[in-house]
Amino acid sequence: MPDPDAAALAEDVMEHVRALRKLLLGGGPEPHDAGAAGLTGPQVAAMAALVKDGPATVTQLADRLHLSHSTTSGIVDRLQARDLVTRTRDENDRRISRIAVTPQVQDYVRRIRSSPYGGLVAALERATPAQRAAVVDGLTTLRELLDPAAERAAG
Repeated sequence: MPDPDAAALAEDVMEHVRALRKLLLGGGPEPHDAGAAGLTGPQVAAMAALVKDGPATVTQLADRLHLSHSTTSGIVDRLQARDLVTRTRDENDRRISRIAVTPQVQDYVRRIRSSPYGGLVAALERATPAQRAAVVDGLTTLRELLDPAAERAAG
């Protein structure tokens, strides 16, 4: 016979799961969609840096990403070939090009920020370090209890 306390707790947990599912899986783009689009981690990082900090030269972008100039230049070339970034010559010094994301990327970022994923990021930004740790610890424990194979893999 099931433990009545455990059964009541299970109902409470399921109510939380249903509420979280509604909040987190409500649709909209997620950052991991980039992999499905054939983008590499460094390409995503370059676009994220341009979105966050604004247009930059290849040298400035390389510094932000902690990559070499030649590596960053190749990343920018591939992003430009896909119409995800633009290169614009500096009006004061034609030797300098500024790299910026296209409106397509800006729109994607806006959609992420307004999606359930963006809401989760915002909530975790508001959380204290102790609250963040409690969320991860609690979810990890629940997952390990539900899937003993996950516990063995983690341990």
